[in-house]
Amino acid sequence: MKLTINGLAERAKYEAAGVSVPSFDAATMQQQGKENPRWVHIGPGNIFRIFLARIAHDMIANGEFWPIAGVLPMQAEELDVQLAAHDLLTLGVTLNPDGSRDLDVIAGLSEAVATRREEGFARFVELMEAPSVTLCSFTVTEKGYAIHDSRGELQEAVREAFEADPLAYHPHTMVLVAGALYARFNAGATPITMLSTDNFSHNGDKLRDSILTIARGWEAAGSVPAEFVDYVADDTRVAFPISVIDKITPRPSEKIATDLAELGFTDMGLEAPFGTPLAGFVNGEPTEYLIIEDKFAAPRPPLEEYGAAIVDRQVCDDFENMKVTTCLNPLHTALAISGTLLGYPTIDAEMRDGALAEMVRRLGYDEGLPVVTDPGIVAPADFLREVLEVRFPNRFLPDQPQRIAMDTSQKLPIRYGETIKKYIDRGLNLDDLEVIPLVFALWARYLMGVADDGAPMAMPSDPLLEELMELLSGVALGGADEEGTDDATETPDAPRATDVDVHAALEPLLSNPTIFGVNLYETPLAAKAEALFARMITKPGAVRATLNEEMNA
Repeated sequence: MKLTINGLAERAKYEAAGVSVPSFDAATMQQQGKENPRWVHIGPGNIFRIFLARIAHDMIANGEFWPIAGVLPMQAEELDVQLAAHDLLTLGVTLNPDGSRDLDVIAGLSEAVATRREEGFARFVELMEAPSVTLCSFTVTEKGYAIHDSRGELQEAVREAFEADPLAYHPHTMVLVAGALYARFNAGATPITMLSTDNFSHNGDKLRDSILTIARGWEAAGSVPAEFVDYVADDTRVAFPISVIDKITPRPSEKIATDLAELGFTDMGLEAPFGTPLAGFVNGEPTEYLIIEDKFAAPRPPLEEYGAAIVDRQVCDDFENMKVTTCLNPLHTALAISGTLLGYPTIDAEMRDGALAEMVRRLGYDEGLPVVTDPGIVAPADFLREVLEVRFPNRFLPDQPQRIAMDTSQKLPIRYGETIKKYIDRGLNLDDLEVIPLVFALWARYLMGVADDGAPMAMPSDPLLEELMELLSGVALGGADEEGTDDATETPDAPRATDVDVHAALEPLLSNPTIFGVNLYETPLAAKAEALFARMITKPGAVRATLNEEMNA
């Protein structure tokens, strides 16, 4: 049994395996979608394939024709393995907390191209020029929108793009998209909605700012007319709504791949052409939310009929702040950092650790809820309770701390900085915050690249990783054992923990408002983080000891 269009002809085998299949002809849908494209999505990764593509699938099944053209701006091999090998189909594997699974073939894509290939880039531009395309959505992660470095300066790739032809291929995702919008402008400047569904605060605003900055750079260089900048800046012609998406979709699990093989699938194995495991299936949790600001410049799918909430900006903002800055994402990051340091294999395993469970409980209830506004869609306390009692502890959802720890430098200003700003704006006492500085100390300890047991630690990718690890390069894990002898993890040239000037080591990091949203030295939080960090570097096991002491575990 194979996940392909021809494979779907063996419907009886799918039914016997408990797998739902499309009620429509996928090949016909794909041909019609190519001829009449309407919706483009940039970054067809896991959450897209099991969530947005499934929404498109459900619409098509009900006669609402909104198939999606997927556009991959990064490694083309990802498209080959996950989509092309399966005729653009995805097997959605929903992992329920009771151990049951729902298996569904998702056929929401009409085509998929990789812009790093010449023909793929040409087709992307053609799609963006088409008046029939009125929606372009995104899941490219936070770093995909970044056009500035940690010092707030334009990245070199962006500066170089200002001197190049806007209509030429550019590897930088935001420059690529800005150039495609310029092609659309030249082709008639028809309206379009640019919908970011990435998992960070005010995603649509960030997308708009990045695209406008690039457009203005080209205007200053004389490469585009002022009218193009006006087009992008006009919300009635190019809209950039904010949104909130919420559905935990871990990397594909080897165990699930094995289970699918036992069901009869012969093409659900994992491949890793560049390190990250890829598969024809996506495993995810059943819980999902998609909240979108009601700001569209052109015709859109009836998303509200398929589980999304189309709301005014304030409601979207309130839900976003609840989820991204207080009740889920900060908790996820705290577990990711500590779990990586402590060697935990999964998030659910961490939730069975008393100290870690208490850490995220306090982070949510004690430090997050005081600045949350009820969005009216779900009560914040109920949302948080579901996160802590159902979603994170789901032992059938094999989510890795290392996955969540990716790009932490890009996440901190939103996941924690926004809460700190709210405490300041509302006159709340920052001294009441105990877990947030603990997380900052854990992250600084994490940037040493050494696990709590003293062994070298594999570091998840982060665009600032090399730069930030260099800041901590003068700090080594060390100290004296109980008999007073040197700890074996010290090297002859490494400074002992007792000799380290913690303030000097951490000041360049904790003072950076680009990373934390504020200069932490203008708050009591920097001193707290320094003191906690000093305890964590004394010897192997110091992270565990500090967590236990702070959480009274």
